[in-house]
Amino acid sequence: MTTLTIDDELGRLVGEVAVARGKTLDEFAGETLRRAVCEVGAVHHGTRNGIRVMLVSDARATIDPTRIRQCLEEEGP
Repeated sequence: MTTLTIDDELGRLVGEVAVARGKTLDEFAGETLRRAVCEVGAVHHGTRNGIRVMLVSDARATIDPTRIRQCLEEEGP
């Protein structure tokens, strides 16, 4: 568990969206951050010759095996 400090206005907005979607603040924030990490130059999944591969959209991005496993687990089979 990690503590994240965000400004009051963002906290209010995130809380409102979470309630509107029927989720807790923690659930919504966690899901949103996971999605953002996977979309912002981290890891995109692809298939080449029937084998799953990881495509890095930013040449400067480092490949973190732990993060790759986490994205794969979230995506499922």
